[in-house]
Amino acid sequence: MPRDVARAGLYRGKINLWVEDALTREYLSAVWKADPDVHFLIGGGNEGVRAIIKDAEDAGFVNVFGVTDRDFRPTNRDDWKNPSKTFRTFVLPVHELENYLLDSDAIQSSRLNNQGLDAPQIEGAMKKRAGELCWWAACRDVVAEIKRRFRDRFISDPPCSPADLATSKKHICDSPWFQKLSSEVARSSESEIEKLLQEKHGVAQESLANGTWRQDFAGKEIFRDACSRICDRTQLKRGMSPTEFDIDLTKDVAAYQVKASTVPSDLVEL
Repeated sequence: MPRDVARAGLYRGKINLWVEDALTREYLSAVWKADPDVHFLIGGGNEGVRAIIKDAEDAGFVNVFGVTDRDFRPTNRDDWKNPSKTFRTFVLPVHELENYLLDSDAIQSSRLNNQGLDAPQIEGAMKKRAGELCWWAACRDVVAEIKRRFRDRFISDPPCSPADLATSKKHICDSPWFQKLSSEVARSSESEIEKLLQEKHGVAQESLANGTWRQDFAGKEIFRDACSRICDRTQLKRGMSPTEFDIDLTKDVAAYQVKASTVPSDLVEL
């Protein structure tokens, strides 16, 4: 009962939306024009949001939802308006929320741009930084692939206390995860990893060439690099922590996108 009372006090909005961090909250609140129907809560990362949404769903709270970065998972963007789908967590189609901030016109217009960089200069700097991340992107993609190979369909806990060694062994060795383990090991040799890295690096370079790096590369890294270029923070009237600076620039980007009607279509639909 105390947990239900606590949840009821927490979920006081018409729509209660869990997000990963404060930057996401500030950006979505701004591009949605501080919609009073949406009550934001911070879940502390992708896994935290997912766990909280599962808890709320199990407790019967029907107006609790989550928005998470895609990271290395598939997005569910195509099903957002599908009435037959009942998921509660909306997975963005970009790698992370900061990818929506890689808007050179919006960054150029920020009051924090005290170095006077114009939009083409900011765009060039962001693309240059993205080009430096191709091998990092490839390595992260391969690490994510290896995690999927060895974590997907992992062994569940036994449904009841096993009666003996044979029953215990059967639960583990007959599991789909154990059955596929040897084949996953066989296709994860050093030479296969090298081949996979080369393939993913090629994908990253193609993304750099066709412009999809803006959706697929590490948005945080590129955004923060842009932040470091547009502003001499010693010239600011008040001191700002890196987090405060990121959030203030995020608000400026959001304000520009709202005024210019360039809010990302994903977020308009969401």
